[in-house]
Amino acid sequence: MSLRKILIAGLLLLSASTVAATATMAATLDKGTVKPVVTFADRAALTQHLRALGYRTRGGLDKAGAARALAGMAAGRSFPGFSSSFSVGGATYPFTMIGYPPQSGLSANVRTVIIPLRMNFVFFGANFDVSHSFDPAPAVANIIASPLYQNAAYPNGTGQFVDQMQRAAFWNLMDAAHNWHVRMQQPQVLRTIDIEVTPETGTLFTDSSGNVLGDVLIDFLDSQAQTILQFLELGRDTLPIFVTDNVTAQALGYHTAYTVTDEEGDTRVQTFIYTSWLDPAVVPPIFADVSTFNHELAEWVNDPFINNIVPTWMYPPPSDPLAVCSGNPFLEVGDPQGNGPTFTDFPAAVVTIGGVDYHLQQLVLWQWFTDQVPSSAYGGWYTFPIPTSLTVPAVYCH
Repeated sequence: MSLRKILIAGLLLLSASTVAATATMAATLDKGTVKPVVTFADRAALTQHLRALGYRTRGGLDKAGAARALAGMAAGRSFPGFSSSFSVGGATYPFTMIGYPPQSGLSANVRTVIIPLRMNFVFFGANFDVSHSFDPAPAVANIIASPLYQNAAYPNGTGQFVDQMQRAAFWNLMDAAHNWHVRMQQPQVLRTIDIEVTPETGTLFTDSSGNVLGDVLIDFLDSQAQTILQFLELGRDTLPIFVTDNVTAQALGYHTAYTVTDEEGDTRVQTFIYTSWLDPAVVPPIFADVSTFNHELAEWVNDPFINNIVPTWMYPPPSDPLAVCSGNPFLEVGDPQGNGPTFTDFPAAVVTIGGVDYHLQQLVLWQWFTDQVPSSAYGGWYTFPIPTSLTVPAVYCH
């Protein structure tokens, strides 16, 4: 058996052994850190907590990493991708996105793998006797059945959410027959991996109804994810998606890109998504179920390497007195309507499949960043899937 296969086997065995080892670890744990369970006074306090978490930007490729990524795309060694640019004020802003060139009329079918994380919180409370495990199975099932993987109807057509968003954005720039697509293949789901969380790396919360939620340090989660990916033999054309249920990581979610060097000295680009899934019976709709995943997946498609630079923009809409400079110079399509002080201006879009309501965050199309008037997107849109919620492009910071 190869060393890599031994490591993979060890990783999967760790999943089964973590809970059994907890009792042994209790005897040796340094109990110097006392962390009581935090109780939110009311729904408003829970909402404030989730809004403060928001979405994070991590990783991002430098010029050398970006060149390596583009070379891999061109050689067919990773995801299909295309590059273009736009101009504002005499400056040119290049960008790279996932998919074949829109003019080609080709359909990209992106491979994804879901990696469920069972987060086991131990030794919380004043007496170190409060533990709670968050089973990711309901979250994974909901995500697979959601509009991110299944077809639903939108104002411009029927299909997966991100595919229809990208088709709206490039409708007037794609092939004349409009055969161009960016679809997600049905995901492979790996065996659930157990992660132990102690007071040093996380916090437990309850709401006023007794529902339990967790939060872990983002560096802790990121380290766990990167370690797991070292053990998995995933293809370069496969997007890993780490999923937790009712647990966040100092952020509702994030996507990242970085370079790694394997045992043979080969350097490649790695991207992945971390998404929390929050119970719609517990949290407000704007944070519920797949709202975070739809934010992060669409951002990954539009800015996979977190290096698509745009003019730094103000949070929309310009009519809201809370609108301030974002300090964000990236083409991150989820942030304008979901990561700032004006997020309440853009309620979740509800899409129903099989009698189940899914909550989707509204996202800007790339034209919103470009000062295009009118927008070159379908119907002159700047946002999706509720085009009437934003009818003008970005206002830039000065």
